[in-house]
Amino acid sequence: MVVCLLLSILLVLVGHAFRLLRWEQFVRIYERPQRGTMLRGMAGGYAINTVLPLHLGDVFRAVFVGRRMKSGIGFALATVIMDRFLDVWFVAVGFGAFALLGQGGDSARAAARYYLLLAVLLAVALLVVVLLRDGIKRICLAVCGIFNDTLKLDGMVFCWSMINTFKDLRRIHLVRLALNTLLMWAAYLGSYTALAAALTAAGQPMTLVEVFGALFGQSAGDLRAVLPGGVLYGAPLAACAAMLSWYLVPLAVMWLVTLLPDRVRGAVNQATAAAPAGESYLNLLPQADPQDRAVFLSQYFGLQNKAWVDRFLQMNQNITILQDFSAGSNATTMLCMDKTRTFYRKYAFGADGKKLAEQLHWLRAQQDKLPLCEILRTGEDADCCWYDMTYEPQAVGMFRYLHSNPVEKSAAVLHQVLDTLEEKLYLPTAAAADPQKIEQYIAAKVDGNLQKLREARSLHELMEYPTAWINGKEYKNLNQLGWLFNHARLQALFADDPVATIHGDLTIENIICRTDDTGWYLIDPNTGNLHESPFLDYGKLLQSLHGGYEFMMMTPRVTVQGNHIDFALTRSAAYDGLFTDLMAELGKRYPDQLDSILMHEVIHWLRLMPYKLSKDRKRAPMFYAGLVMVANYAALHAQR
Repeated sequence: MVVCLLLSILLVLVGHAFRLLRWEQFVRIYERPQRGTMLRGMAGGYAINTVLPLHLGDVFRAVFVGRRMKSGIGFALATVIMDRFLDVWFVAVGFGAFALLGQGGDSARAAARYYLLLAVLLAVALLVVVLLRDGIKRICLAVCGIFNDTLKLDGMVFCWSMINTFKDLRRIHLVRLALNTLLMWAAYLGSYTALAAALTAAGQPMTLVEVFGALFGQSAGDLRAVLPGGVLYGAPLAACAAMLSWYLVPLAVMWLVTLLPDRVRGAVNQATAAAPAGESYLNLLPQADPQDRAVFLSQYFGLQNKAWVDRFLQMNQNITILQDFSAGSNATTMLCMDKTRTFYRKYAFGADGKKLAEQLHWLRAQQDKLPLCEILRTGEDADCCWYDMTYEPQAVGMFRYLHSNPVEKSAAVLHQVLDTLEEKLYLPTAAAADPQKIEQYIAAKVDGNLQKLREARSLHELMEYPTAWINGKEYKNLNQLGWLFNHARLQALFADDPVATIHGDLTIENIICRTDDTGWYLIDPNTGNLHESPFLDYGKLLQSLHGGYEFMMMTPRVTVQGNHIDFALTRSAAYDGLFTDLMAELGKRYPDQLDSILMHEVIHWLRLMPYKLSKDRKRAPMFYAGLVMVANYAALHAQR
C-alpha cells in the first residue's frame, strides 16, 4: 500500500509540474513567468479546492499570482480559465472512454453526458463570441460601465485579457502545449491508478474509473470524500488516511519547493525553462498609465475606429507607453520604453501619416545642417508613418526652460536659434517670393479658414456681434476687421517676404534646450505651408510668446455668454520678457516688415481653428478669442 501511495503522490506532483509548464505557456506571451509565485498560487488554490466546492481555489490562484504579475489579476484569471477550459475537454473524453468501454456503470455514463454537454456548451459559447464579437464587446463595456472608474477598468482589463488569451493561442507553441497536456494527464491517470491500488490494499477496493469519478464526477469530492455522503465514508481508517495523504502531501511538497535556496530554484528554473532567458514579450496593454488604458479600452469595446486600434496594437505591443505628450496635431507623441532604452515615439495614420512622413523626410534632409532630434528607428507604409526619437533627461522644451532659468538665458538660446536658422537654412535656400504661391497661401490659409469659421455652428452667434468681450476687455470682432484680411492687401504685404526652406512650426515647445547648457535642438517641423517664408517661423514664435498658446492648452474651461468669452488667461513674466526681447530682435532684423510677421501670426491662429472646432469643440471659443486678440494687435500695429 505504501509503495502505491508514494507512487501516486509522486505522479500527481509530476502532473502538477506539467500543469505549471502548460500554464506558463499562456503567461509567457506577455511576461516572464514567476515560477515560485505560480507554484505557491497552485498550492494555495489546490488547498482551498480540497475544502471548498466550486473550484474557488482557482480564484485564489488567479488573485495570488495576478497581484504579483505585471499584467495584473484580470490577465491571471483569464489564463486560469483557459487552463480549466482545456481540462473540461480532456475530462469529457475520459468519461466518454470509460462509458464506451462499459466501465463505471450509470455514474460514468451520467458524468460523460454532463461533461460532453458542458464541452459542447463551451464550444457554442466560444463560437457565439466569435460571430457576435462586436455586440459582445459593447455588452462588456455597458456592464463594466455600471461600476466606478476603478472597477470599470478592472472589468475591461479582464475582458481584454480573456479575448487576447484565446486569440493569442496562435502565438503558443502548440506542439509543446499538446505535449505538456498529454504528459500532465498521463501522470495524473498514473497517479489515479496507483491511488486506486493503494486504497484497495488499505481495505477499500476501488478501480481507476471509480477514483476518476470520485475526483471529477457529478458528486465529485475533495476532503468531503471521507465525510458522511462521501465515497470513502465508512471506509477503513487506513484508506481514509491514504486519501488524505494523497490530497495534502503534494500541497506541502509544492509549498516547500518554493522555500528552497535561490541557487537551487534558479538552477531548476533554467533547466526547465520553456524559452531562452533573452526572449521578448508582448505587452497586454502598451499603456502604463491607468487613465490612458481606460481611454483605449473604452475605444476598443465601444468599437471606435477599429482600424486605428488594430494598427496601434500592431505598432506598440513590444513597448511600454509611459506618457502621452500629444498636443495640437493629429500625430501622437508618446514617451516609451523597451528593454534597452527610453525614447519618444511619434506616429500617425492615413492622411496624417503622409503628413508625418513629410516631416520625417524634412528631418533627414536637414540633419547635417541644423541641430535636430536624433532619429532612432522609423517605419513607413501606405497607411502609417512612425519614428522614434532619443529621450534625454536633461533636454526640456523651451517653455519649461524659460520658466526655470533667467529670461536672459532663454533669450540667448532663442537668438542662437534664429541665427542658426538664418545662417544654415534660410540664406542657403533663399529664393524670390512666388506670387502664385502667395495667392494659393491666401486662398487656402486665410480665405478658406475664414469660411470654415463662418460655417461653424458653435461660433455663428458669437461671430455676429461687432465686438467681443474677452475676460472683461472689449475687442473688435473679426467682422469689423475685414480690411485686415483683404486679399489685395495681403498680396502686397507678403510680396516682399523672404522665401526659403523653413521649419514651419517653430513654437516654444519645439525648441528643446539642454538644462546642462550644452546646446539645443529642434523637433517637429511642419511642411506644406505653400508660402515658405521665415516669417511663418517668426509668426509661430509669436503665437507662443504673444498669443500664449501653451497657456491656453493648459486651460481646461471657457464660458461663453452672448459676446462675452471668459477663461483663466494666464501669462507669465518670463513670457512677457521673452516676447519683448523677440519683438526688439525682429524689429532690428526686419524694421519695415513687422506687419507681415504679425499677420502670419494671425494666420497661424486662423489655421488652428478648424482643428479646434473638430477635435476640441468645447474649448474652441477660447482659441477664437486668441485669434481675435492677436488680430486686434496686428490691426493696431498696421494703422500706426
